[in-house]
Amino acid sequence: MNRSGAYATFFVGHFFFGIPIAIGVEVTKGQEVTPVPLGPKEVAGFFNLRGHIVTAIDMRIRLGMPPLARDADTLSIFFQDQDHLFALLVDRVGDFTEVTADTFEETPSNLDVNARELIVGVHKLADKLLLVLDTHKIVSGINLVQN
Repeated sequence: MNRSGAYATFFVGHFFFGIPIAIGVEVTKGQEVTPVPLGPKEVAGFFNLRGHIVTAIDMRIRLGMPPLARDADTLSIFFQDQDHLFALLVDRVGDFTEVTADTFEETPSNLDVNARELIVGVHKLADKLLLVLDTHKIVSGINLVQN
């Protein structure tokens, strides 16, 4: 894992997360999600983004937090994993942040097990911790067919 680089940042609850922008990050608001009957609980549903079917993952549920009502103001952060598009439904979007290897530390052992399995490390910033997510681990185990 590269310990430095640029990250798209966002909040889920009071946690501050980042994913590498190198995976093709895009942020949108207000996508209408079509629920998936009998789908995995962390999958909020699907939606169409410029002709591509996108799996929407509710990050609150994926991290073991209580869900929030989603509406037209719901924010989505898109990325690609193995030729499939995914969207993370998040509480609030941050900025694009550049970090260096000297601020990186291994994942703290005191994090909740639901979060720890998805986090590859943290960056100690001046005013908060940036929890770096492994996007492949977020989507692994979600077995839905995509076009």
